[in-house]
Amino acid sequence: MNETLYELPEYLPSVLCEAARPRKLAKGECLFKQGDPVNAIFFVQSGRVQAVRTLDSDAHAVMLTAAAGELFAESALAVPNYVCDAFATVASNLLAFPSDAVLMALDRDGAFARAFALAMASNARRQCSRYERIRLRRARDRVLHLIVCEGGLDACFRLAKPLVELADELALEPETLYRVLRELADAGTIERTATHLRLLAPTEKPRFIV
Repeated sequence: MNETLYELPEYLPSVLCEAARPRKLAKGECLFKQGDPVNAIFFVQSGRVQAVRTLDSDAHAVMLTAAAGELFAESALAVPNYVCDAFATVASNLLAFPSDAVLMALDRDGAFARAFALAMASNARRQCSRYERIRLRRARDRVLHLIVCEGGLDACFRLAKPLVELADELALEPETLYRVLRELADAGTIERTATHLRLLAPTEKPRFIV
């Protein structure tokens, strides 16, 4: 079975698309190490990657997660060396954009610079929502938080990946996610189809501030 690869964002100029180089990572394989010179940023075509920082206690803190269809390590353009270790949490396909080429395109193409800045702002909001979501104790609240925060004004979240991958992103067992979705649908709280999850009861929100 062929794996579905996300297409590059339309705002990327052709010069960058032509400069992109594929990277294929196995689960657990390193993309870059803390201290390595910044030579590229990445687009995740499939899979998922994380940036992790090792603390003094040898504990690890996840600083950034990027799923299929998202940019990764774009903030590294502001520093000479990567400040985290990065690795694939599942088998992943990435496209690497040379940092020099990205910076040159930002200097020369105002429309791209604006679109790229907006994409970085959107990514930052998405990362904050992810960390807030994982801190919620109830699986039900994590699912509702996802729909409210990522579903837009109409609270309709598009299912762009298999539920087993969504469960992993929510730090839930697949069986737990299936059960919660069934319960929410049976209660009339959400509408669930093969393509989306829609919140039907606006007053039925989890205990968090959006």
